[in-house]
This record gives sequence, C-alpha cells and structure tokens, in this order.
Amino acid sequence: MTNSDLICSFCGKEPREVASVVNAVSVNPKGQQTAGAICNECVELCVQVIGLQKPEWLERHRQFVATLGK
Repeated sequence: MTNSDLICSFCGKEPREVASVVNAVSVNPKGQQTAGAICNECVELCVQVIGLQKPEWLERHRQFVATLGK
C-alpha cells in the first residue's frame, strides 16, 4: 500500500488533503488482519473530545507532546 492509496478511516480524506495520514495494521483476537488509517485533523478532533470527557488526561497529553520537540 502506498501513501497515495491511504484514506482516513474516519473522515475519508486523502493524504493530499491533509498534513498527514497514519496507517495501522493489526491482528484481531480471531487472527484476522485489520487495517485503518487516521489523518492529523481527526487526531486533533479526538484529542479535543477526550479532553472534554477526561480533562485530567489533557494535561498529561500536553506534557507528552512537549517532550516530542526535545
């Protein structure tokens, strides 16, 4: 699968429409391979939703993100 084949499993956007699309492949408990992708815009939306649902998580997330630039 090439980067041009990816689309976000959440919003359907292609890599040319967003900054990044991350692909993941895993094996479920039944041994079946599954794949999905998520774009940076959907990740941002997920962070907002989780932050609203679990405000205590948001500060830990901010601290983690701050370590990425070091």
